[in-house]
Amino acid sequence: MKKLRVMIADEEPLSRNLLKSSLSYWGCDVVTVHSADEAYTALQAANIDVCILNWEISGLNALEMCCWIRQADLKVEPHIIVLTEKSSRENIRAAYLAGANDYLTKPLRVEDMRSRISAIADKVSQVNSLHWALGRLDPLECYRMDLASHAKAHTRV
Repeated sequence: MKKLRVMIADEEPLSRNLLKSSLSYWGCDVVTVHSADEAYTALQAANIDVCILNWEISGLNALEMCCWIRQADLKVEPHIIVLTEKSSRENIRAAYLAGANDYLTKPLRVEDMRSRISAIADKVSQVNSLHWALGRLDPLECYRMDLASHAKAHTRV
């Protein structure tokens, strides 16, 4: 099974390193950045599965970063977790509207991050298994299955 590739974007070295240690211990391949420019470079150069974004990183805030990630033509569309001290409903709503998949507040409970990462790893594993299985199917069989599903959809109407 492929290791989950995680990018942590946080200016605060202590927070970044503690999170990196936990994620590495859980078996993730971790990339750390402390600016928006470094985050852009990492996202374009590597297949990042998960982005953990602090609300403020030099150059942009997490909302702007979420919008950029969702509009960028990346090889892998990463799961975005915003990690911040800001806990108001307005900030949480703004993060989700900008494209975040999840929102965690500091101080971080390690169990909360572990459960999020575990769920994402399961999802990525399922998608990879499906791609592998579909890649082994004969192209004509895929076409036949596609026609059959369209025929079922039209008979229900």
